[in-house]
Amino acid sequence: MPNGTMEPTALESSQTVVQLLAELGRRSRVHAKGLPQQELIQSYWEGVMFYVGESRFIAPLSGVKEILNYPSSLTPVPGSKPWVLGVANVRGTLIPVIDLQLFLIGGKTRRSRRSRVLVFTMGSGFTGVLVGEMVGMRHFARETVREMQPGNNRFSKYVRLEFDQDGMTWPVFSLSALAEDTAFQIAAT
Repeated sequence: MPNGTMEPTALESSQTVVQLLAELGRRSRVHAKGLPQQELIQSYWEGVMFYVGESRFIAPLSGVKEILNYPSSLTPVPGSKPWVLGVANVRGTLIPVIDLQLFLIGGKTRRSRRSRVLVFTMGSGFTGVLVGEMVGMRHFARETVREMQPGNNRFSKYVRLEFDQDGMTWPVFSLSALAEDTAFQIAAT
C-alpha cells in the first residue's frame, strides 16, 4: 500500500457511517422545534330548528330527508283523522302530510311564510309533518347534550335529549319515535 497507510476495512467503514448518522440524529433532536400544539377538535351534532305552537325543538338533520314549502295542492284522504292534511305529489312520490301541532297538542297550525314540511322516512316510504315555523339549521357541540328528565307532557315520548346553546335549551324531537308511535301510524277514523 502506498504511503504505508492501510485503507479502512468494510466493517470500519460501516461503523463510521453508523456513527455519523447517530451524530446527525442527535444534532437534529437538539435543534428541532416541537410540534405545534394539537387543538381540541370538537364534534358537532346538526339539527333543524322549528316550532310546534309555542314550543321550540330541534330534529336531527340526519333524520330529515327534505324540507319543503307547504305544497300548493294536497289531495284529501277520505276517512282519515283531522290531523292528516292530505297527500302531496312531490316529484312523483306521494307523501302524506300531517299537521304536527294538531296531532300533538290540538289546534291547527297557522301557516305562514316560515311554515315548512319536514319529510322523513316512515316504514318503506316518506311522511311529512307541517311545522308552524322553521327557524333554520344549527350545529350544536355534542358536549352540551344532556338527557331530559322524564316528563308528563304531550312531547315526552318524542323528546329524550336536549342541547344547551347560548343559554337556550333546545329539546331534541325524535322523528323516529314519532314514526314508531301507534297513534301516529293509525290515521284512519
